[in-house]
Amino acid sequence: MNSFEIYNEIEDNLQAIYRSRLLTEILLSLNDSSRKLSQLREITGSTSQAIIPKLRKLEEDHLIETKEREYCLTPVGKIVASGVADSFATVGTVNKFKYFWSTHYIEGIPTPLL
Repeated sequence: MNSFEIYNEIEDNLQAIYRSRLLTEILLSLNDSSRKLSQLREITGSTSQAIIPKLRKLEEDHLIETKEREYCLTPVGKIVASGVADSFATVGTVNKFKYFWSTHYIEGIPTPLL
């Protein structure tokens, strides 16, 4: 299955994460460590009323779970959050050094290393 076919298959889940600032911020913050609701409020600058439905969505998708009053990533959530973090790091690096990337020969770099 190629990337386009995978995208078409998971489009709804993918768009839910990338279109929601709050879902993305929750995943990225939990990628660092488990957090209490109060910490998520502080990190995201959002209210509990805004965060709780997003937490429930992430729980339904089996990306997070609650342990001892803290939210943490499930094993699948760690994979997803890592991928999200990597995609932001990639776009950030390209944007920061756009001139470099647009003026240098990159065809010699093996695809997996790009």
